[in-house]
This record gives sequence, structure tokens and C-alpha cells, in this order.
Amino acid sequence: MGRRLILVALLAGRNIVKSVRTPMLLAVSLVQPVVWLALFSQTFGALGATPELTRLGYHSYLSFFTPAMVVLSVLFSALQSGMATVTDISTGMMDKLATSPIPRWVVLAARVFADGVVMVLQNLIVIGVAAAMGVTVRAGAIGVVVLVAFAVAFGVVWACLSNLVALASRNAEVTMVVGFFLTLPVLFLSSAFFPLGLQPGWLQALARANPAAYVITAGQGLMNLGSYGPAVMPALVALGVTAAVLVPLTLCAFRTSIR
Repeated sequence: MGRRLILVALLAGRNIVKSVRTPMLLAVSLVQPVVWLALFSQTFGALGATPELTRLGYHSYLSFFTPAMVVLSVLFSALQSGMATVTDISTGMMDKLATSPIPRWVVLAARVFADGVVMVLQNLIVIGVAAAMGVTVRAGAIGVVVLVAFAVAFGVVWACLSNLVALASRNAEVTMVVGFFLTLPVLFLSSAFFPLGLQPGWLQALARANPAAYVITAGQGLMNLGSYGPAVMPALVALGVTAAVLVPLTLCAFRTSIR
């Protein structure tokens, strides 16, 4: 087992180096959340003073909105994970790995582990930018750790979905289109822009099936209310259920597609 973990670390290092050598992709997944953070927090900043938000304990729209941008950054990174898999398939790298004695799950684990490392760094940058704009995390340093852990866990699970599409299509364009098609609905079917309890009933119903909604709500509680309470456990359950579905499917697709 120790040898396999070393293989995961080595392949993950290779994937991280490959990502660093294409800085434009990293910049896109980081710049867009930061730009949205600046634009939307200013456009909707006055909402932070409305009774609807203050009654729920939110006193700054920037603080309310920041967890959504943390999640958006991992959504973009997850999309790039699938595209990197397609690149490895098209360049023949995946065939080389398939003919080696490395177990299939090690290759996939290295991919998502590398994604997780990149996501942690991106999340810290987004939170750092928000802090520079005046955001404070009510739950303190532990709250930041929990928020990043939730976001990265969601990002890794979502990267499994991106890789599932990549393995099924073996096409970068299809992987990108499906990823972008899902990214915005996942973000908007949540409390990213406005508390779920104040949204139409049909949106609330759809949000219950959206794991990102639970992660964003938990992050908003940590950042604005200092609360580890009601929203944290549902987020853990949502992440667990989503992982239980997507991880085995992706692993099965990986073993079937890469022979």
C-alpha cells in the first residue's frame, strides 16, 4: 500500500507540474471568481443592508457572496481535470500508463489529488482577496479550514464527473461544453446570490438535489454567522452521497476505457 501511495504522489506531482506549465488555464479558473467577487459584491452590495438579509444574520453582501466564489473556483478547476484527462488520452500518455504495472485507481487518484492541491491554493487566494476587500470569517481560522475542506471535497467529487464525461467522450470540446453547461446552473441553483429561503419554491426544490448548494450554505454560515451548526451536517451528507455515486462510476469508466 505504501508503494502505491508513493506512486499516487509521484503522478500527482507530474500533473501539478503540467498544470503549472499552462498558467493560462490556472489563471482562468482563478480570475473569473475574483472578477465576479468584485463585480457582484459591488452591484448587489446594497442588499447586505436589507431586512431580508440582516434578519438572517447577514450584514455584508460581500461576506455572504464569498463562499459561492470559493465554490466557483473549484468548479472551473474540476472542468480542467477532465480536459487534462482527454489530453493524456490523445497524446498517448494514458496508453503508456495502461501498459505499466500501475493499478488503474492510482492513475485516477493522482489526477484528483493534484486537482485538490490546486483547488486548495486557489481557494486560499480567493479568500485572501475577499479579506483584502474587508471580509472577516466569523468562525475564525478553523472556519476557513472547514470552508476550504468542504469546497475542495466538492471540487474533487465534481472532478470525478468531469473525468467521467472525458472518458466517455474522449473529446475536449464535449468535455468543455458539458462542464460549462453544468457550472452555472450548479451555482445559480443555490444560495450563492440570495438566501434559499427567499427564493421561489421550485428553485428551493431543485437546490435540494444540488450538492454545491449545501456547501455554499455551510460556507455562508461559517463566514457570516460563525456557525458550525445546522448547515454543516447536511453538507457532509450531500458530499458523501455524491461521492458514493460519482467515484465508483468514474473508476469503473476509467477501468473500462483505459485498457
